[in-house]
Amino acid sequence: MKNRMLLPLLGLAMTISLAACETTPAQDGAVIGAALGAGTGAIIGHQSGHQGEGALIGAGIGALTGAIIGDAVGDARKPQYVQPRPAPAPTPVAAPVVKGHYENRLVVTPSGDMYEERVWVPHH
Repeated sequence: MKNRMLLPLLGLAMTISLAACETTPAQDGAVIGAALGAGTGAIIGHQSGHQGEGALIGAGIGALTGAIIGDAVGDARKPQYVQPRPAPAPTPVAAPVVKGHYENRLVVTPSGDMYEERVWVPHH
């Protein structure tokens, strides 16, 4: 009796111990599928007199099926890429218009030198 319960209990213990680990949905599905498959295979195998073989076959099929389903669930949970919208073009700001003109002025320095400078004279 102890041998018959060992494999399903081992699968259940493995599932519980791995439940706290950070895993992907495919890994979670494989572990859960293996545990359920081992239990189901052991029950079916017990009816035909091959409990251990049934548990191993069930664990393999359950792990494969659980991994496939978990991978599909993981893909569905991934965020889809969204094309960002371009930022609106900045509104051009017109520079204030200051009316005026340039004039040439003659400047005399304290040492007596002279030079000509060009200055902007705004209109009022």
